[in-house]
Amino acid sequence: MMRLALHELAVAGAATLPEGVHGLYLRRGALRVAGAALAEDDGVLAPGGARLEGDGEAWCFTACRAAAPLDRATLVLAHTLPRDPAEPFVLRLDRVDFSENGVTPKHGHAGPGIRRLVSGLLLAELGEEQRRILPGQAWFESGAEPVVGRVLAPGTAFIRAMLLDAALLGQPTFRAWTPEEAVKPRGVGYRLFLDRICQLETT
Repeated sequence: MMRLALHELAVAGAATLPEGVHGLYLRRGALRVAGAALAEDDGVLAPGGARLEGDGEAWCFTACRAAAPLDRATLVLAHTLPRDPAEPFVLRLDRVDFSENGVTPKHGHAGPGIRRLVSGLLLAELGEEQRRILPGQAWFESGAEPVVGRVLAPGTAFIRAMLLDAALLGQPTFRAWTPEEAVKPRGVGYRLFLDRICQLETT
């Protein structure tokens, strides 16, 4: 089993990342990751044990073994996934920006992921559930349930981390729910931060 988790890291000076593979998004401030500068509103891949230096708020999306220690003080959301931790996987991190008054077609994805709203206001239909999502709130999508996103305020955008099969490297994950939904406009733009095949260290 594996776990995908989102932590909010407030770095003031230095910090060291725990075990796992991490997609880091710099929400605000200035940080160096393993000696390399990370720009605000940008993302990077970082291994376990990498050192963060500077002053800023980072959103850390971590893929690790399900039994790995979990820092509940910084935890935003975590979900266990039925994956073999010995197998390679793709960690994809991107930003999704909605057009004004945008509504996505009903869709699923080819793999699971965690999203966190950066700005705006979103009404998310997740299977039978409907949630009003505010900036800073996070949610999990398995990819198997039908999803619709409805913009409720201008400038709506979220950061997304997905843990995918290795064969999906560079491939889209969007799956329209029906042929009728497939021809509808998506009303979103994407900014890819990372899309890499990764493997957890053996213990």
